[in-house]
Amino acid sequence: MEEKRNVFQTVVLGIFIFAIVIAVLVFASLSAGGGDEDIGPVAMWGTIDSTLIDSLIRTLNDEDSRVGNITYREIPEENFQQELVEALANGTGPDLFILEQSHLLRHWNKVQPLPYESVMSERDFKDTFIDESEIFLSEAGIRALPLSIDPLVLYWNRDIFAQAGFSQAPRFWDELFTIAERVTERDKANNVNRAAIAFGEYDNVNHAKDIISTLIMQAGGDIVARSGEGQLVARLSSVNEATDIAPTQTALRFYTEFADPVKSVYTWNRSLPNSLDAFVQGNLALYVGYASEVAEIQARNDHLNFDVAPLPQIRSGEQKRVLTFGTLYALAVPRTANNVNGGVQMAMYLTSERPSQLFSELTGIPSPRRDVLSEAPSDPLALIFRNSALISRAWLDPDPQATNSIFRRMVGDVTSGARRLSDTIQRADQEFRVLMQNL
Repeated sequence: MEEKRNVFQTVVLGIFIFAIVIAVLVFASLSAGGGDEDIGPVAMWGTIDSTLIDSLIRTLNDEDSRVGNITYREIPEENFQQELVEALANGTGPDLFILEQSHLLRHWNKVQPLPYESVMSERDFKDTFIDESEIFLSEAGIRALPLSIDPLVLYWNRDIFAQAGFSQAPRFWDELFTIAERVTERDKANNVNRAAIAFGEYDNVNHAKDIISTLIMQAGGDIVARSGEGQLVARLSSVNEATDIAPTQTALRFYTEFADPVKSVYTWNRSLPNSLDAFVQGNLALYVGYASEVAEIQARNDHLNFDVAPLPQIRSGEQKRVLTFGTLYALAVPRTANNVNGGVQMAMYLTSERPSQLFSELTGIPSPRRDVLSEAPSDPLALIFRNSALISRAWLDPDPQATNSIFRRMVGDVTSGARRLSDTIQRADQEFRVLMQNL
């Protein structure tokens, strides 16, 4: 009996030592940083402007020659997901691709999880990247490494505000009621000639789903969450038992109020132009948009006297959260990549401190790395973007197109009076459950 026990212990010890050796070899392969190492060609795909990526590669290649192995292909955003899925299915896909967080669940099983043991521990990941980045963590490893964060901010027309007697942008959402009453200009037929904010409708409001999501999360709610067992669950219809507050109802009621013609705060309707166009034309006082849009706004109207402020927050309440929505871009390695090792090494390098800082400078939007964000920039716009990046949040979207339709229907039901507020939210919650069952 003692002899069998010794044999068993010897076998276990041998397996343990073998595992350690393999882990060390894998770590050495993934983390080797020598510029002379031949990692082979790395095909990288994304929707980001190729001139930006090419500039990044040229600059970094002087510091690490491995970067010269990257060949980047820019694909238009409207075609990217379909081309990527088809290429991954037939084995002709990239070794590395830029993954937007809203498509993470769609590609969850198509990307190579990066093991905590050899790439970065979960603790180090959380210490390195902003809170929103944690959506890329899984039991199997890191699904993607954060590259860039584009937060929602508030653009405001300084001339309109000054004419209405306001000296600064709103810090809290309840300030919009006074602003809407004093800024909005309507004719005798109640047609809106100048609007305060593009809230209340859907199709002519840029980023409507992200705006409503922000309002829900600020009110203490969730759209999708994980259960104690780790399963994804729909939470649109959730109610806080302690406060009896339904965050989605609160958010939708507030958002749609500005499109109600009988209200004193009525300021927006579906006949008006797209919200970005209205702001650029000088007919909209407040525009909720992404940090990345500042260059377009400046280019389209260089006479527009505007500024940028953090997105307003809820003034008070037990459930309130201070946050904004952020579109997070990350680097993912497909399971079917021809050069997995090269893809992993370049993902690790491009999301390290120096490349991340450089990419932020090239794009004008923040890095998701805490060390890069630790120093407050002197540029006033960059400071707003940086502070917004630190409080950015998002949610795991089971199907961006389908959930966009669900949000559109919710808004339409409320503004048309087709359903009670609670009923339309309950229906949306059920539709989310169906989507998650099909993942």
